[in-house]
Amino acid sequence: MNLEPLYELKNRLENVAMVGINLVKDDFRLQRAVDQMKGYASAAKVFKQIYEMGQKLIEGDEEDKCDLFLDLLALLDAVLCTQATTYSGDNLQKIETTAGKENFYQELHYSELSQIVSAFTGTGGGRLAIIENAFETSPEMFDDFRLKSYMIDGLSDKYSGIADRITRELKKKDKDIVPLLKDGFNPQGKREMIARLDIIGAICKEDENDFYKYCIENGSKEMKENAISELKYCQDNIDYILDLIKTEKGSVKNKAYVSLLWMNDSRAEKEWDKFFKKKPFDNIYSFQFTNQQWAIDYLNNFIKEYIVELKNKTLKTAEERRAVESEVAKICSVSFNKEINKNLDYYRELYPYNKDEIKRILSYYIVANLNKEIIDLIKELSKKYEGEFLEQEFLISLIKDKPETTYKNFSKFAGAGKDEKGIKKLFHIFFANNKLSKNKEEAKIQEDFSTLFNVIFHIHYDEENKEYILYWQNINDYSVMKIKLNGFDKKWYNIIFNIEDDFYENWNYYSSYHRDLKNLYNPDIKGMKEKYGAFYYNIILSRIPYNDDIAFLNKLGWTDYKDFLKGKIDIEKNAPKLHNRVRSIGYILNEVPISESELIKQIEELFEMDKKTKRMSINLCEKWLEKLNNGMKVKEL
Repeated sequence: MNLEPLYELKNRLENVAMVGINLVKDDFRLQRAVDQMKGYASAAKVFKQIYEMGQKLIEGDEEDKCDLFLDLLALLDAVLCTQATTYSGDNLQKIETTAGKENFYQELHYSELSQIVSAFTGTGGGRLAIIENAFETSPEMFDDFRLKSYMIDGLSDKYSGIADRITRELKKKDKDIVPLLKDGFNPQGKREMIARLDIIGAICKEDENDFYKYCIENGSKEMKENAISELKYCQDNIDYILDLIKTEKGSVKNKAYVSLLWMNDSRAEKEWDKFFKKKPFDNIYSFQFTNQQWAIDYLNNFIKEYIVELKNKTLKTAEERRAVESEVAKICSVSFNKEINKNLDYYRELYPYNKDEIKRILSYYIVANLNKEIIDLIKELSKKYEGEFLEQEFLISLIKDKPETTYKNFSKFAGAGKDEKGIKKLFHIFFANNKLSKNKEEAKIQEDFSTLFNVIFHIHYDEENKEYILYWQNINDYSVMKIKLNGFDKKWYNIIFNIEDDFYENWNYYSSYHRDLKNLYNPDIKGMKEKYGAFYYNIILSRIPYNDDIAFLNKLGWTDYKDFLKGKIDIEKNAPKLHNRVRSIGYILNEVPISESELIKQIEELFEMDKKTKRMSINLCEKWLEKLNNGMKVKEL
């Protein structure tokens, strides 16, 4: 007899015990478990009784629901106990268990559990934020075995963001989680089971080598591919991998070849060489994480030979140049690992063939680990390719020089000394992402300006610690690196704020630059609060204001909300735009420090314009005016 429906119903009832009996009506998983018992109801009276009690528990409103719940759970336990099997034999095996371990069970209140359990088991938006907040604020909660089970169930969540976050968290656990991961494991399963395998591999490494082989021999194609990757942890797998190469085909066979890069055996190098030479640039990414010296040496030799051949080639067509550009990008993606390219030689030789990729990696090196070697290389390349390494030179100066030295040496590239019109034009090209001028000299000025401000807008001022921090992406794992700078000369702000008022429409809400400029705000510089206030208020006169805008202006103590309702809209030409602005302001008006008298004045001005144009009817303003005249405050509207 299949007892799975009985066990599932029991598990769902135990969940009810945790989250509260009042939620049973909304528990669709409990309803499903009860429905599964319907088919058993005709087989025996006891199953019929279980089914009817389950339905009554979900649908009824009786005061004795708790008694009904306990009776049903007790009946299920009794049935499962009588249906259990026993075993007698000589070869007894130890049962894997997490019981008795530290933090196996914790006293957790309903208020702590209910929200997180609902996030794991429910549907809809907002659940990831709840789960992430719980991981950040109460990580110890997830040492409880009950929540571990919910986490494992969450690996099958339809929202991949939740499944991915749970995977990262489970990888931090110790080996006590493995029995739970293996419970119900199906090698033919899809995403959830592959995630379980991935977690077991990350925690156990070679200790679960037999489990990986079980997955390979019994799993789906995707399971096989992932399990083969886990063979890398045990050197004894070399013969097993070579056998897979002989017996498997397609992508599964390719995965076996990749695993050879982790084997310290001459046979691995010989077999890999035959495979790699067929399609080197289809397989070069496989070298990224290998730790075997022979594999590193193999890649280095390949790159050296490639560079020699490349320098002897004549690239005649655009197609040939694009192909080489792609190959160089792949080499760079692998070789920026310091173990592979310790001397940075490749970048010197490959720069002419993919300049953007080489410069991106060199900028990463500068921020991640500025040293004499990288400084000397940038000096050499800057001398050879004059004017092409401004970003890298600027980054070096920001990190190692005094702020005033950096400003003195680089401000000329940011428009220092130009009039308002000239700086406005440069900013316009930068923000609007317009094409550069056809005039080469002018285009170079525009390009240099953009290069500098793309770096400047990666700088944040930490008000708490009173220091400037450079934020830069780690191209190795896509995290954010934070580098403390020696400072940031306040004269840079004078360039930024030297713009005419009619320019602000370019600072639209979806552009990151207005948020990046907020990050540069330093309240310790005299006059900065006023400059930022005027700057950002002009921005929201040219577009719809949002919560973040008002919050920042409130932080600055800004109170001058002249023309706030109509902004810079030409009402005669664009009445619908005014409707949209006023309606949007309605959502945030209670956060705006505008006086009642000023708001009344602006509403009345709109009504006067309405009389002249006959093109708008602002019902919301009429309601506001009525309430204000009756003594209501702006914050109460």
